[in-house]
Amino acid sequence: MTAWLFTPFNRIHGRLLLAIGLAAMTATAMLASVNGLVTDGVLDLHLWTGPVSLTSSLLMGLINWVSLTLALWAVGHWLSASSYRLNDLWATQAVARWPMLLAVIYQSVPPVRRETERLAEVMLAALPERSHEVIASPTYLLDALWLMALSTPVLLAIVWMVWLMYHSYAQVFGVRGWQAVLGFTFALIVAELGSKAVIVVAVL
Repeated sequence: MTAWLFTPFNRIHGRLLLAIGLAAMTATAMLASVNGLVTDGVLDLHLWTGPVSLTSSLLMGLINWVSLTLALWAVGHWLSASSYRLNDLWATQAVARWPMLLAVIYQSVPPVRRETERLAEVMLAALPERSHEVIASPTYLLDALWLMALSTPVLLAIVWMVWLMYHSYAQVFGVRGWQAVLGFTFALIVAELGSKAVIVVAVL
């Protein structure tokens, strides 16, 4: 079971792996659209105030996947001295995004969604009107702590997703060590910034 959860790329290969990844990405987009959630960045999941079309949701997932895959390809191609198959990177990065589906499912649970919306509204209303008023009230701090606790499953799902993304990249390019970690981190930051920029300009 552990191997299936943390190293699925060793169990499934080729077109089946890509098909599973694309199916998970499509399910994530459909559920997010229905529940007013947006994946507006490689690592992002947010509530959205207005309607979210299925087309927009699918495009966001596609942009996130393509952005990170291309960034990892550029870094991996530079770092790797061994041969690799680019198709394997596309497939494994698609599958690596599947924990986002779990995060969307959790955030779509009605009590969780309602409480998250309530806390966001309360905290926004409690922000100081003047820039020099920087001391938060005890109530604000308690609400912030409760929101963090409520968001823990989403954060864990994102950490899990990053773990899978890294191991996909390391396995495809055969890279290890600090250079591999630094290269992955750089690619992830570039892809996060790039995907958000494209989504804000072209989708939202």
